[in-house]
Amino acid sequence: MEQQYPQHSASSHRTSFSPIPASVRQPISCEPCRHRKIKCSRTRPFCDTCRRRGCINRCVYKGSRETDAALPQSSSNEELLNRINNLEQLLKQHTNVSLRPINGQINNSIPSPLDSCQTSQLSPESLVSEPSSQAALLSDQATSARHGVLTSTAEGDVRYEPRTSQWTSVLANTNLSIATPSLDDPDDSGMSSGFPFDSSPVSSIDEILSILPPIQQCDYLKNQYFSVFSPLFHILHDPTFHAQYNGFVEDPSSTPVSWLAILFVLLSLAVTGLEEDDTVLRDLARGRNSCDNIRMLSRRYREAAMKCLAKQGVFWGKHNLQSLQALVMLIYAMGHSQDHTWVLLGMTYNVAIALACHIDPSAFNLDPIQCEERRRCWAGLMMLYTIQNTAIGSPDPTWKISSDVKLPADVNDEAITLTGIRESFTGPTQMSYLLFKFQLYNITVQICSETFRSAEPSRARIQALDQQICLVQEEWENRYLADTTFEELPSYHAVHLHILHAYSHQLFLLLHRPFFAQSILGLDVPNESQIRCIASAEALLDIHKVLSETPSFRPYMWYTNGLGSFHAFHAAAVLAVALLMPIYKPQYQKFKGILEDAMRRFERLAERSRICEKASRILRFLLATPSPNQNSLEDWISSDQMRLFTEPEHWLHPSNVPWSEWSDVVG
Repeated sequence: MEQQYPQHSASSHRTSFSPIPASVRQPISCEPCRHRKIKCSRTRPFCDTCRRRGCINRCVYKGSRETDAALPQSSSNEELLNRINNLEQLLKQHTNVSLRPINGQINNSIPSPLDSCQTSQLSPESLVSEPSSQAALLSDQATSARHGVLTSTAEGDVRYEPRTSQWTSVLANTNLSIATPSLDDPDDSGMSSGFPFDSSPVSSIDEILSILPPIQQCDYLKNQYFSVFSPLFHILHDPTFHAQYNGFVEDPSSTPVSWLAILFVLLSLAVTGLEEDDTVLRDLARGRNSCDNIRMLSRRYREAAMKCLAKQGVFWGKHNLQSLQALVMLIYAMGHSQDHTWVLLGMTYNVAIALACHIDPSAFNLDPIQCEERRRCWAGLMMLYTIQNTAIGSPDPTWKISSDVKLPADVNDEAITLTGIRESFTGPTQMSYLLFKFQLYNITVQICSETFRSAEPSRARIQALDQQICLVQEEWENRYLADTTFEELPSYHAVHLHILHAYSHQLFLLLHRPFFAQSILGLDVPNESQIRCIASAEALLDIHKVLSETPSFRPYMWYTNGLGSFHAFHAAAVLAVALLMPIYKPQYQKFKGILEDAMRRFERLAERSRICEKASRILRFLLATPSPNQNSLEDWISSDQMRLFTEPEHWLHPSNVPWSEWSDVVG
């Protein structure tokens, strides 16, 4: 049978012409998935992938008859022309570039914003806002335009996009924007490695939650942290955390893993402040030795925090401010446990840069609480980096990038609200201790720069730095003692003041070391540096005694057993050298009595403190060794044993002390 074909006239052919030839194969995946080369569910009107990524407004199918019917050609062209006109107006306001049509066409020769003296960054919101609200929006974003924008995903991950790479903002809500990478790409969500911590699969949320103590003990440890540890390294905004904790108690399984990391670090610090006979400690650990139980629990919770960060994918670029807070607090906790933190510190520094914490948060549209949280993270990170850098003998902070981040506000947390920050009263606040410590660490950098140089530091420079330390001592004395709201200074403020004074005396010892043992022989009158070192050594050992023997200071024994005992051992070494100096012969019995008292304290604390264990053995050896007579003193001064006393690099950090060499001397 002959096949019949329909007949068409020329006019009917023109009116029935289809824009999509039947012979052309059209894509079956939506445009966003096709552009990103990811799997598309192909469901209509919006695919599951675009729903999950939150971009259903861009989910269209090329060549779809439904799409073509819903978006007529003329309507689509009109919408595109409106967008182009809107973009022209915004670019003109931002760069003073006039875009004039050439022969009815748009001029494509647009000067680069980088070449313009007036640069700016367009945000996605500015391209879709109503004309009446554009001026106000541009005014709000004038500051952030100089730097870039913060973008976030539905999962809460945050990324900073610098102004120079901000094509995302210009192309927002256009079909071109689907080619821009997103933080929540599904192609890397299946990662199974716990890098950089181990090669085992990432723990599930139920496995992580099972590591937590029961809620009653969790409440107890949380309160212990905020009463003892938080004011010493104040990174969190307490009201915000407490509100989040209440939500966690109601529904633990829906809690973000980044927040769980903060909770685990908090617990790891809190257990180090428990007494050996604390009932909570007995409930959480069944070992016979309480000190070992504390170390085991602290390490377990720190490792759980690592699991949370691995679960989030922090080191794969999945991070937010909570994960940065957890990392900063984790490094602080590891440092007090004498663990190595250098690698983790470098990672944390780069995470902070990725979150734009090196830029003052006033450059972004953030509320006061978010701004202060960011400033606290950056200040805490800079402090930790300064400590680490000076400990390895590299006081020059060349690793720092240019930063204009302000220091955190010296106010209590209750004064920081979503609407603003209230002025503080005259006494110390929750942030005062951290800010004073920040001052001391900056002086530490200057001292190390002077004392570690090959040339001998000048006497004038030593005196100038000595005066700086005295001035900050006077500043915090006035601040803490000016608080008239208490008849007696609260124990936590008293401890803070003792720790600040202890560290200032540690700085005096580091500063005057080059001149202390310069002339052990032949001096009839002590020089200024020797007088300062002896006075600071006595003060340090007195502070150590007060902190270790005052009942109300027992919650701070974790500090006394760690850094406090290291500073006390430094002071004891200075007095041990003074025993050899002829000019201090009248004070020989006094100094020896102070050292014997310090040795007994170290022995009492040795079970819980590795530093005290080692320091007590060294002091016992030194006190049992007969003092060299005048003839043999010169040989002793040039010996390796004397070098162990006088090298300033050895006294920067517990990890710098040559404990193995001391063991060889002690035997």
